[in-house]
Amino acid sequence: MAAKPLRLLHAANLQLDCPLRGTGSLGDDVREIVENATLTAFERIVTTSLEKDVDALIITGNTFDASYPSLAAEVAIRDGCNRLAERQIPVFIVPGRVDPATAWQEMPPLPKNVTVFLSASETPIDLTDHGHLLATILPITAETSIEPEELANIQGGRSAGKGDRPFMVGMLLTDHVVEKHELPRLAAARFAALDWLLCPAGTDTDSLPLTDGHIFSQAAPQGMSRSDTGAHGVTLLEVDSHRKTKKTLISLAPVRWEQITQSVDNVSGREALVERMVAQLERLPLLKGEVLRIVEWQLNRSSSESLGWATETAANELSVALTQLSDHPDGLRYVHRIRPVELDLSLIEPAHREVLTEYLLALERRGTVDQRAFSKWLTDAHVGEVLKAGHWEEWTQSIPPDQVADRAKQLGWNWFSTIGKQ
Repeated sequence: MAAKPLRLLHAANLQLDCPLRGTGSLGDDVREIVENATLTAFERIVTTSLEKDVDALIITGNTFDASYPSLAAEVAIRDGCNRLAERQIPVFIVPGRVDPATAWQEMPPLPKNVTVFLSASETPIDLTDHGHLLATILPITAETSIEPEELANIQGGRSAGKGDRPFMVGMLLTDHVVEKHELPRLAAARFAALDWLLCPAGTDTDSLPLTDGHIFSQAAPQGMSRSDTGAHGVTLLEVDSHRKTKKTLISLAPVRWEQITQSVDNVSGREALVERMVAQLERLPLLKGEVLRIVEWQLNRSSSESLGWATETAANELSVALTQLSDHPDGLRYVHRIRPVELDLSLIEPAHREVLTEYLLALERRGTVDQRAFSKWLTDAHVGEVLKAGHWEEWTQSIPPDQVADRAKQLGWNWFSTIGKQ
């Protein structure tokens, strides 16, 4: 008789109520989206479990950060599991690197539909549906060895062959540290006769037991930093009545990170460059659930001419212009971080590189100045004599010193890059 179809939702690295890293300064409305991102993602995980009518939700490590105590995280776990309990959907959890077994033991009792495996010695759990055995869920470590005859003991003689036995699903206990000197011994001895082995993304492959089953490594449902680009969510794991497996990534992260490189070659001005950048944004596929995009741009060029895009001031002004066009308060939000063109001395004539280097170093050695000192320098230079009467004080107060420094650096670069050219 063929096995009953099985549907599991696999999540990991929830890091509930942990802050996203590298967001920079944010407006109040956008900051709220970012601060609640991990909690929003977990709420969507629970909703997805209900909508997909899964047989179980499986969470493999790093549900919260024990070094970052959070009542909101604990409440979210409890409320989410209670919602699943109403539909009789079980939740299986293993500790991870940042939420060790001791942290789970200190937590008040969770709803009865929740099983937290704290060690590999705990009894496997049979997953059933109206009396039908679907799968056996068990915790494992790098030391776990489940030979075929041991598998038969776990199953208790319930099946005669692989075709009609329940699925064996192992959950890796990643909070169990394996010393490197133990690896050779384990590699020679360990073997886990599993159908599926579930673990969090980033797990060292050396810490996995050998298995002839499928290994599913799950990334966080919400990207936590600028390196976590692209789609993030959970994976729906399915096996049909003929034991054919299928996995589907379900995107649900509210905050999406992206990194884009933008050329400034042959750009006539800021308006033209913004138009190119908007076109790049429009080519990004829309992901389900995304509310905010944090985009990090790197401007680059293939020649020595940068048209002023090598300064922080120019990059900040470009960011403001791009945000005005792309950010929609009633729709998809945007935060842009633009890094200016990097000064590449290889683009400068060899005879002039040393002089340019000295010039740039001289600017760095001058250090920062306050507005008062800046105004005094301009006064001493009699700059006011060439300005219209009444505009001198206003002009000296409205130009930030760092903007002048950026402009000086860019003018020096432009001058050196054109020496000797017709």
